[in-house]
Amino acid sequence: MKNRTLYKYICLWPMIATLSLTACIEEELPSDMATAGQIEGSSNSLDKLVKGLNSKMISESNYYNSSYAGTWYATQDWGYPCYMYIRETMLDGFPTTDASWNYQLYYESGSNLTGYTGCPYFYYYSLIDNANRILKTQDEDNMSESVTQNMGIARVYRALSYMDLSMMFEFYPTEKEELNAKAKDVWGLTVPIVTENTTLEEGKNNPRVPFYTMYRFIYNDLSRAEEALHSYVRSERNEVNIDVVNALLSRFWLTLATRFRKFPDDLTAQLSHEGDADRGRALGITTAEECYQKAAAYADKVINAGYTPVTKEQWKDAKTGFNTANQAWVWDMRVTSQEQYSSFWCSIMGLTTSEATWAMPAYGDAYRCISNRYYNMIQAGDWRRDTWIAPEDAGSATVPARYNSLLKDESATTKADRTCFSRLPAYANLKFRPGSGSIDDELTGMLCDIPLIRVEEMHFIKIECAYYLNGLAAGCSALESFLNTYRFDSGYTYTSEANYGSAFIYEMIAQKYIEFWGEGIMYNDFKRLRLAITRMYEGSNYLDTYKMDSQDGYCAPWLNFYLPDTERSFNRALDGQMNPDPTPYCKN
Repeated sequence: MKNRTLYKYICLWPMIATLSLTACIEEELPSDMATAGQIEGSSNSLDKLVKGLNSKMISESNYYNSSYAGTWYATQDWGYPCYMYIRETMLDGFPTTDASWNYQLYYESGSNLTGYTGCPYFYYYSLIDNANRILKTQDEDNMSESVTQNMGIARVYRALSYMDLSMMFEFYPTEKEELNAKAKDVWGLTVPIVTENTTLEEGKNNPRVPFYTMYRFIYNDLSRAEEALHSYVRSERNEVNIDVVNALLSRFWLTLATRFRKFPDDLTAQLSHEGDADRGRALGITTAEECYQKAAAYADKVINAGYTPVTKEQWKDAKTGFNTANQAWVWDMRVTSQEQYSSFWCSIMGLTTSEATWAMPAYGDAYRCISNRYYNMIQAGDWRRDTWIAPEDAGSATVPARYNSLLKDESATTKADRTCFSRLPAYANLKFRPGSGSIDDELTGMLCDIPLIRVEEMHFIKIECAYYLNGLAAGCSALESFLNTYRFDSGYTYTSEANYGSAFIYEMIAQKYIEFWGEGIMYNDFKRLRLAITRMYEGSNYLDTYKMDSQDGYCAPWLNFYLPDTERSFNRALDGQMNPDPTPYCKN
């Protein structure tokens, strides 16, 4: 389905979205879910509802009802991986080769940014609502160990949701002064908080909370989860355990460290609210340095739990590469049946894997590539370079051995059934392999594990903390140690003339981007560090539709998500608290 055909369905939004988002806290549970009354005193019912949080991560038609999902293919509404993917398209290392088959074109091109925010906003609040239902069922002062652990798990999902919502919807300063002036009334505001105790009437008049309230609320959830899950043993890595909590706490403290280092006035504001009588917990810090120390300490806890980075052989495996959980994955999601997604086009594999003949790259020539700017930053000796097709190998009639591709040498047959390597364009990715290596059967190939947190992220958090706590030499040593131990066949050395600029932080972020390309985690780094997004340069492989830059030291305008107008119609407190529309300010 082409974009011009998709567009007409956007006009259906006002009819479809007759629902409240943050105000929708007392809607009836689906018939297959246990009610609070049924759960009380029943550990089996509670376990079932907790497992539902896991299932919610991989879910479609959260915003649109099922009668419209088949029409519109739920292209913006296929659970947590959808928003990982969307955030990836908003940066500068994930170009596509065909704009007409890009379902995320508005996010990627910075156009019509007010029309597409209902899906992520409602998805996260529906995940929060599911967690709140669990927390509402029990008296947390009088619970068994297993129930306490289930409450901890619910708090993890709620904390994750508010961490993402806060980063996406808080308006960060841009280089556009006119746009900033329009945001003067929403500086420092995140999103409304809905808890298990929020009533329907309160939800209808629920203002956005400032960052210092949100941070304390998130910290309270993660701290209580840390207490509840310290001895909990999970059965699979798509479930929550203490390692997931520690990883999220490491992310959390890094976000705060960056903010308080860059903006000391925000630290002052945070400290002045440490004793607020609200739903949060005092952070217990007084400096940005303490936040960096905590971020590194929690990263260490994850690393020391026994996780080790993906190996060269695992990374390049043609059947299991980035579709099967391994010793590096701290937390993942799993697509285990075709019923979870009604369309393979609305999935990570359907949109990203280059080799599958049934996926969007082969079907619509819409390959997801690495930008040539990042590709050129991959030094000789780094075996990750073979993750993407080198320009000199694009169109090759024979398969270069270094790619370990599922595709074949060119012949009349392979060209006819799209199984020839020669169809791959320059910079196309071979990172995400179809499930079980199935390039011709979508019902098998779309079944996969999807990484949420890998231990490599903890290593990069430690590298960044070492730099800001101990200086350039410490940062360089940490980066060189990681890359030479885990990613280079021959030695990596950082110099101030590295391709991504003169500052160490840019080289570190470039290496992190190469590591996590396509995994949806770098959006937070670009926004919290106020890094430039660069797509307009000589030789850029971004299509003209998507060529736009932002200025270093500021947040790119399009990274500030617009609160959906639908929510304002249900929550009157948002009048006067809406982010300005960034769309007119995205093009250079």
